[in-house]
Amino acid sequence: MRTSGLLGAAVAALLVSCSGGTTPEAAGFPQTPIADTGVVWQRVELRGLDDNVKHDTLLIQTTFDLGDGRFVMVASNVEESRDGLRLYLYQPQADSSARVLASSKPGYDSSTMLPTFFQCADTSQGWVILANMGERESWGQEAFWLKDGRFISLGWLNVAQRDWKTVDDSLQQWRTNIAPRATVHGGNGAFLIGFSGDSLQLYDDLQGHLEVTLPSNRLRYRCTEGQAELLIDGVPVRAAI
Repeated sequence: MRTSGLLGAAVAALLVSCSGGTTPEAAGFPQTPIADTGVVWQRVELRGLDDNVKHDTLLIQTTFDLGDGRFVMVASNVEESRDGLRLYLYQPQADSSARVLASSKPGYDSSTMLPTFFQCADTSQGWVILANMGERESWGQEAFWLKDGRFISLGWLNVAQRDWKTVDDSLQQWRTNIAPRATVHGGNGAFLIGFSGDSLQLYDDLQGHLEVTLPSNRLRYRCTEGQAELLIDGVPVRAAI
């Protein structure tokens, strides 16, 4: 039974690869969740702090204490530019200046870059950070691995939580930060990021469907440096040609 299952999975994966992008159902895959394996990363509640440094060229939005003498701030240039917000790793200096150690890729036109932090038992592995992007609503998550003093991009997670809120006396769907529902497994630069809860919204399923609502356990991202690969029912989904 085990050999047969592995063979079936291999055949289905080959179908996806050769077709240039096929939905799991079309490839004959059942709607079953992919198992989370590897080291478990726990979400760490880091409170946003008041600014503890002054910087001539940075406009600081939020500050977080990593607990080892280093801090992460969300900041943009004082002189407005398209780059917008970034994450900055820094150490406060005696004169209230900041010794900037590293910065992340920019958030461009987003007015929000709210980070959620994850850490595993082996603290030498650093931090996984999911930075929620957007303006009034969530656009998705930029994933980073903060390791050895640098922000390593892990790609873009194109998902949001669906909520409802009253706006102008009418009930409207609202897309919010899904990072508090994220689960992180793995390490050494390879991570599997999934989501808890009943359902989520996938902005683009890469098969021509936008704003798709899916059960949360059907969707994962396999993240490595510079790339977040979408998995639905354990099958990599690539853009249809």
